[in-house]
Amino acid sequence: MAVTIQNLLSIDLFKDAEIAAGNNGLNNEIERINFIDCPFPDDVRNSGLIKKGDLFINSFYLVKEDEDKLFDFIDAYIDCNSSGTFIITEYIKKLPQKIKDLCNIRNFPVVFIDPNIPYAEIIKTTMEMILADKAEIISEMKIDKILENGVSKKLIIDTAYEINKSFKSYYTSIYIKPDDFFGKKKQLILSNIKYIRGIEATMFKDGMLLIVNSDKQALFDTYLEQIKAIFKKFYPDCHIGISNTFSNIEDFNICLKQALLAFEISNILVNDTVYYKDINLYKILYPLKDSEILQDFYSDIINPLIEEGSNDKYELINTIEAYLNCDGDYKKTAALINQHENTVRYRISKAKRLLNMENDSFKFIEQVSIAFKIKNILSRASSK
Repeated sequence: MAVTIQNLLSIDLFKDAEIAAGNNGLNNEIERINFIDCPFPDDVRNSGLIKKGDLFINSFYLVKEDEDKLFDFIDAYIDCNSSGTFIITEYIKKLPQKIKDLCNIRNFPVVFIDPNIPYAEIIKTTMEMILADKAEIISEMKIDKILENGVSKKLIIDTAYEINKSFKSYYTSIYIKPDDFFGKKKQLILSNIKYIRGIEATMFKDGMLLIVNSDKQALFDTYLEQIKAIFKKFYPDCHIGISNTFSNIEDFNICLKQALLAFEISNILVNDTVYYKDINLYKILYPLKDSEILQDFYSDIINPLIEEGSNDKYELINTIEAYLNCDGDYKKTAALINQHENTVRYRISKAKRLLNMENDSFKFIEQVSIAFKIKNILSRASSK
């Protein structure tokens, strides 16, 4: 998390802002607002007046006609690791080239702001974003804690009520993590979600956790469609993970784990909406994604099937994958990969022979199915 200058500029208040220099520093994090609009002594760098992450608001009235002193101001900000400066363009309307060069080299954003925007509004908006971010960090830490093994029921219940103020007979959790989820889009989504009764939302790991409450399980599909419609409007390709339905508040941590895992599997399966109840063997395999056992099993099955001497060394792999997707139907597989049915039969027979499973079709289907699920998991892990 953390609020960046890029995040801040994405909101409506700054829609007409102009980035005068330091484009490559727009991801600098903002810790607080600061302003020093008068000349300061040479030892300001060690005075504590400027801290890392300060975002400065200035008009630079007193140095508007002195390029060297303006340079010294900006240079001091940079030396103290401040995040950037917003210049109210009442007096400074163009940045001198040597200052622009300095800011570009040091990745220090200088943003021109319309003088009709009050200082107070800039400060208020920025601090609201920073405080909201701090609250999200605290909430995330609490959620992380209850996702650990062996936590007390009391901690789970206390955290559950902090996140979800009023539980009903049933609840489920949904996790959604679109790319570039910040700024105006994020605020619009949160505003829309608040209008749906029975739903609480909290940010988690740069995504959103939603707790859906209802006295009737039949209503959950309706809630889901409303949530999907809101997110898809802004993020058409976003993925969604959905837990099972629960009634006991003591299971709140399990509910969250399920939604988070379903979300991860949605990315592996390239499926935009995945329910925990449907991920089957992935429930067992995914938690083992970093283990040598999983890698060894995958290698034992897949490596013998890779034909180094073939024009397409993954020919067998691709045929088997299609065969599994067609539920072992030779005719459908042939149509899918545009090959003769006898060619498919030959390749599957060859694969069984290479794996010493000629006489055990069930074992072949079982083990290659697991291997391909592991392949999906490992491919996803390597792409992150």
